[in-house]
Amino acid sequence: MPFHAFAQVNFTEIDGSILHSQYYPIPNAKFKGTIIFQNGATTSLEEWTENKTFFECIKQHGNLFMYDRSGLGESSPDFSISLRRPITAQLVNSKLIRLLKRNHIKSPYILVSHSYGGMHAGYFARKYPDLVVSILMVDPVPSNYQYSDKFRKQFEFNIAKMERMSSREAYKLYSFSRSSKDNKMTADSFYQLKGFEKTIEQVAKQPSMSSKFPIIIASSTYMDKKAPIKGSWCNLQKHWLNQNPNSIIFRVNSGHFMQIDRPKLICEQLNKLAKISTQSS
Repeated sequence: MPFHAFAQVNFTEIDGSILHSQYYPIPNAKFKGTIIFQNGATTSLEEWTENKTFFECIKQHGNLFMYDRSGLGESSPDFSISLRRPITAQLVNSKLIRLLKRNHIKSPYILVSHSYGGMHAGYFARKYPDLVVSILMVDPVPSNYQYSDKFRKQFEFNIAKMERMSSREAYKLYSFSRSSKDNKMTADSFYQLKGFEKTIEQVAKQPSMSSKFPIIIASSTYMDKKAPIKGSWCNLQKHWLNQNPNSIIFRVNSGHFMQIDRPKLICEQLNKLAKISTQSS
């Protein structure tokens, strides 16, 4: 039987910027908590809704909460962001936890993340373990890694330009909506890169990942060859795993956006976690 859900769309003010979120209540689902989605870098929540097969499938497994981080999608920029106050996992999650409370998004939570969103989800799970019952990481960045020299050099010219701007100027000239194949350095990606080292430190300072809940990691063959980092993408991703007997990492013959390339496979993993989470919650 198909599950029909209509989005409750909200625009919530957090720290001077407006965060766009969508909540899909699924009253008939067995898991009664909420599945929270963390987008990858420079992407909106549409990365979860773009593939209709995936979107319709995930609606069967629980209430869904999706949102756009500041400056992405339909969320306004946070102009308090600066070179001295860049985007970090701590900053992102301080906004998220308030966003969840203000919109009365009920726990426990299944966290679903993609790519750099894994940093934010991993931080959240280590800081608020009592709110989390499982994690699905779709090709997450490793918890501790270094960008390749080639990747850093690609953006040297853009960085030199953007360092001379205020965040208001940067978000106007290099907004999410104006990004293109020729201009991949958005203001969001710039300030995220500036906060990268701090994010690594912030994640490391949190308690070790709890083994009370399972973690499933889907690792793409594409990124194992193309990842802009030093070292093995798949091997480094394993550092996110805990000691839960249901925690696994497996490789997928797919591009980086597996929820788009292999929607049924990724939804199956969410289904597994929803069943385990229903039994444990």
